[in-house]
Amino acid sequence: MNEARELVDAGQVGMGLGVLSALSLVLAIALFAGFRKQPEKPQLLKGGLLAAAAVLLFPLWRVYNAIEDSFGLDSVLALVLNLFLFIVVGAVGGFAMRRFWPAESEH
Repeated sequence: MNEARELVDAGQVGMGLGVLSALSLVLAIALFAGFRKQPEKPQLLKGGLLAAAAVLLFPLWRVYNAIEDSFGLDSVLALVLNLFLFIVVGAVGGFAMRRFWPAESEH
């Protein structure tokens, strides 16, 4: 008989997020370099900002897992810590995006 197993392996998810974060970093650098060469194309800056935000996927996954490993999945403290962490990261990221996001040009 087959053993019950998880549908998703946390190690595979971590590896996938690590690869995606690395690719996002390369993409962000390429888009920012393209924007420096062609500043009249704000879509390059927008794409670079979004790719730079995606770089945080893997580090946030690691922090989330460290919190859950320390306190357990059923811990209210872990839930509150993760909630606070993601609110802070989301707010800081939102303010940074708003600060650097290019304004729409009217044609």
